[in-house]
Amino acid sequence: MAASAKQERSRLGRNEAIWGYLFIAAPLIGFLIFAAGPLIISLFLSFTNYDLFTSPRWAGLDNWQQALSLTFAEVPQRLDEETGERIFRCGRTDVPASQVPELEGTYDERLRQEITCSPLYGRPRESLPSGYSPWFEFMIGERSFVVGATDPILWQGMFNTVFLMLGIPISLAISLGLAMALNQGIYFTNFFRLIYYMPTILPIAATALIWLWIFNPDFGLLNYALGTRINWLQNADMVKPSLIIMGIWGGLGYQMLIYLAGLQGVPRQLYEAAEIDGANTWQKFRFVTWPSLTPTTFFLLITSMIGGFQNFVQPFIMTQGGPGRASTTVVMSIYDNAFRDLQMGYASTQAWLLGAIIMLITVINFSLARRWVFYETDTAS
Repeated sequence: MAASAKQERSRLGRNEAIWGYLFIAAPLIGFLIFAAGPLIISLFLSFTNYDLFTSPRWAGLDNWQQALSLTFAEVPQRLDEETGERIFRCGRTDVPASQVPELEGTYDERLRQEITCSPLYGRPRESLPSGYSPWFEFMIGERSFVVGATDPILWQGMFNTVFLMLGIPISLAISLGLAMALNQGIYFTNFFRLIYYMPTILPIAATALIWLWIFNPDFGLLNYALGTRINWLQNADMVKPSLIIMGIWGGLGYQMLIYLAGLQGVPRQLYEAAEIDGANTWQKFRFVTWPSLTPTTFFLLITSMIGGFQNFVQPFIMTQGGPGRASTTVVMSIYDNAFRDLQMGYASTQAWLLGAIIMLITVINFSLARRWVFYETDTAS
């Protein structure tokens, strides 16, 4: 009798296991076909040359070397061929160093300003090894330097992507302030939640078109409100701040709701204890509200950074990466290599490089989180 009951339990256990596997079969098969499979294939393609029309050709580490190769060189000053003196640009004239004291500080009638002299340098490309192109230049004193890369577009896209992520802490601070305001029980709280959350649910293409109109230099709403005529999206110095403004607007509602949920989870007795101890508003925020919200902040920080590295749609629609690659993101570089130039092997290398960077930064954030993220189960040391 005991053996029969044991066999029955074993049969029921097998049936439950079979039904369990059947229930998870669909998402598991979907994951293998649409996620794990392409992931493994892309890793293989990252070591090949593949253009979609011919069979992949093994390239070894060539793609990785092209993506990762960087160099650094000093750009020499230009010298006068006859005297060997350094050449300076004084106003609109190139002169040797011996003539600089005669022109420096004099008044140029045509330019209507004092003449200043600065040294002239050679071409940055000529200072780099063969196969490298200039990525960016910088000065230290009167010495000029250039950083070169075999794929400067990739690294310019990486720089632009990181620069655009400077909006993340600004967005978190504003969303926290809005959440704290709405948590005070003001009138029309649900209405304000809807208004702030609406950009999150609107189609990205539609919001991009709205911001194209807002940033229009001729009849845009922003220039009209400021009383200026700034070419926001066609100026290399203004295009990234413009995209940051749009990104902050787009993510504000989601972050605000997450913070609002976190605020409503802060135990009321902590505030009561702080009030008994004589804490003011700032002290209650610093020692009660903020420590309680650090897990929420950590979650938003991680997800925002992962999303920031994948920034693509807004700059692609609004600027096409311009002007002069000033708003090209790393995902746009991957897209161009894969679907415009059909370099699927090299695009796979870039994608895996981006994935490795995201993973590394996420691991670093989790390691540093132990120092500033506090959970309810944590005890004071």
